[in-house]
Amino acid sequence: MIKDFFVLTKFVLSFAVSLSALFAYIMAKGEIGTDMFIATFAVLLVALGVSTVNQVQEYKEDAEMERTKNRPIASGKYSPRVGLLIGAVLIMAALVLIYDLLGWIGVNLFLFSFIWYNGFYTPLKKKSALAVVPGALLGVVPPAIGWLAAGHSLIEVEFIALGLFYFIWQIPHFWLLVMVLYGEYKGAGYPTAMRLFGKNSLQRLTFVWMLFTIQAGYFMVLTFNVTNVTILVILALVAILCLASSFQLLKKDFKLIHARRVFREFNTLFLCAIILVSIDVMLRHAAL
Repeated sequence: MIKDFFVLTKFVLSFAVSLSALFAYIMAKGEIGTDMFIATFAVLLVALGVSTVNQVQEYKEDAEMERTKNRPIASGKYSPRVGLLIGAVLIMAALVLIYDLLGWIGVNLFLFSFIWYNGFYTPLKKKSALAVVPGALLGVVPPAIGWLAAGHSLIEVEFIALGLFYFIWQIPHFWLLVMVLYGEYKGAGYPTAMRLFGKNSLQRLTFVWMLFTIQAGYFMVLTFNVTNVTILVILALVAILCLASSFQLLKKDFKLIHARRVFREFNTLFLCAIILVSIDVMLRHAAL
């Protein structure tokens, strides 16, 4: 039962998404607070909810893919009605919690996430290989929640830099995933960037977007005025490693199986950059 719940709600992915709110709170306030945990938990709840509704929407396609055919609804363990009920309860709980913390602005951000993900992005990705671009807006909502919970405004240049970093990162992140899972997506009938652009063109496009991600990370570091020398050196190494990883996509002998390693390296380095900037902000706050 617990395992099925974890799979139904994509708990691991949803938990990773919720950490965006936690780091954004720290980057905005420079310290850990009770509101940070409430905001993070609220984001976790809404992520669990929209992920569950997503599985209801895609259970037929999930049943066609080896990776997802054993999901509770796709395999018949849960009915779509039960999935909708679980998703609705989770989303309602998230709305109540975020209203208590941020009022209507938090509720509106959560409702936007639900409508954009389940009402727009999910149907669109069945029709367009470029759905990832508008879908990337969803990645900005969790850090926005954390930023607001810290008592800051979304029009601050620091948040704009942070949100841009999250937005741009998601596009190469998803296209690398398409390379890794191309066969399964194709078998389930999804239009993919691989089919739209071709393998070589997609590799080059992903390379360019990885460069954009590095540039956005550099902009974020400048905007947050990172001053700790050790952290700056590590961030420079992270950027170099990310650049080296991206160049693998330009190799003539690059095979789709190699995309898994690039995907893993790219996401690890992205997380390292967020953590390092958060640590610098905390160190400066503690020194005041």
